[in-house]
Amino acid sequence: MQSGTETDTATAAVTRMMAGPVRAGEVDLSVGEPDQPLPAVLVETAVRSLRDGRTGYTPKLGLPDLRDLVAADLDGRRPPSDDVVVTVGGTGAVAVALAAVCVPGGAVLVPDPAWPNYRVLAERLGVAVLSYPQGESGDAFLDLETIEAGLRAGARLVVVNSPSNPTGAVASAAVLRRLVDLVRAHDAFILSDEAYESIVFAGGRAPTPRAAGGADLTFTARTFSKTYSMTGLRVGALISPPSFRVAVAALHGTTAGCAPITAQLTAIEALRSLPDRGAELSVIYRARFGAALRILGPWAPPVPAAALGGFYLWLDARPTGRTSAEVCAALRARGVVASSGQVYTPTDGFVRLALTAPDAQLVNAITVVRQELDRLTGR
Repeated sequence: MQSGTETDTATAAVTRMMAGPVRAGEVDLSVGEPDQPLPAVLVETAVRSLRDGRTGYTPKLGLPDLRDLVAADLDGRRPPSDDVVVTVGGTGAVAVALAAVCVPGGAVLVPDPAWPNYRVLAERLGVAVLSYPQGESGDAFLDLETIEAGLRAGARLVVVNSPSNPTGAVASAAVLRRLVDLVRAHDAFILSDEAYESIVFAGGRAPTPRAAGGADLTFTARTFSKTYSMTGLRVGALISPPSFRVAVAALHGTTAGCAPITAQLTAIEALRSLPDRGAELSVIYRARFGAALRILGPWAPPVPAAALGGFYLWLDARPTGRTSAEVCAALRARGVVASSGQVYTPTDGFVRLALTAPDAQLVNAITVVRQELDRLTGR
């Protein structure tokens, strides 16, 4: 049975999905879309594919070259390319994995707070949503005690999102190894949503359950949207355990057909030509996060930038005494569009800011956020 607050969270998420474009003159910090343009080499690849008349279907599971490159890009033991499916964005990868494992009447464990799609899709499929607290970076990232209770209650899948959307927290390799052992003991599976795995402020790439010994029980969802500024091209990948090869192929092939060929060709070029793209973005977003913390002052999350990843700032506005919606409305009245925390958690009073605007524009927007938070508390 869902609580009222959990129902409100799902409703807020669907409302956000149905929202229209922002108004002229507004600074949109509500959507996780990089402001860096599509790199020139990828623009040329996309244009060339159209000029060459490459506009038809691909094999349903994706171009063989792309599947090989995705497999080679993973940390840990390289999977067979047969276990790689090219999906319509990371969203498609997550949806296929969840549908492949969970059945109506079953249960899935998701973080709280979390990207809302896990909850919304599970509920539409008749799958119960159990939650575990999303912890801080490092060994505290996973609440293993709560996860074990959920597995004992029948959850078949544990969702892990590192770096986290919306908190930016990054899991340690050690806690992921413990999760793998726990999930294996309960004959369950992991869905590792790795949309931001190459944007890590401390450098390198985020640890993954696959590399922590969980290749045989982990569904790995990848996307080209965040690292390569390919949000509108809609291409991602799902790497599944061998035992789910047929189920994943059936679900993807009958719901998506295939990912767009132009996007797949562009993704091939991205993996071949831009190996340092994630490192470059990590430097940019770490600097923006640090600047935002300086502007926010007492409102800044008490987290060192070096511990985080991705490009979000998870803001605790509860000291204002206002709801998430009220805080977002106050910001929008000043021309700054933020995402209500109730999209990600039943706990009211949080706001998510995407640090995805050009630097000068972002500084002005974060300054407005600081001013409004101070005003709402009478400072």
